Amino acid sequence: MGKIALSNPTVVVNNKTLAIIPGSLSYKPGKPGTNVRSVSAGGGAYSTIHTKKGDEAVGMVKFKLAIVTDLDAVTAEYADNTAGNVIFFFEKVGQTVEKRVFEGMSLVTDPEKAISADGEAELEFQGDPMK
Repeated sequence: MGKIALSNPTVVVNNKTLAIIPGSLSYKPGKPGTNVRSVSAGGGAYSTIHTKKGDEAVGMVKFKLAIVTDLDAVTAEYADNTAGNVIFFFEKVGQTVEKRVFEGMSLVTDPEKAISADGEAELEFQGDPMK
């Protein structure tokens, strides 16, 4: 049976729905990777040690917004709300709603804003792993 892809989610930041550039949303849940190394007891006996990379337990969400007149104020609000932005996105797929939630997020870039008829700015947030 086929699967349905998420392709047109609603994005909400701090309880405000955003109109993003279609196809620009991406995220990383923030699951830490695993480091594997070999140890030797001598005589040809080897085993492995597995550890989680705690420094990789950082969630990330990024998307693009159109250049509109209030974009500077909006991005300044996000930047001032260090570790306090809450981002979630959702989409109805069949009979269920697929939702992803990220809390404790900070805007980690000062977005470049391309001024043109189809200008856009990419916002990247990082913070707590996905709930």
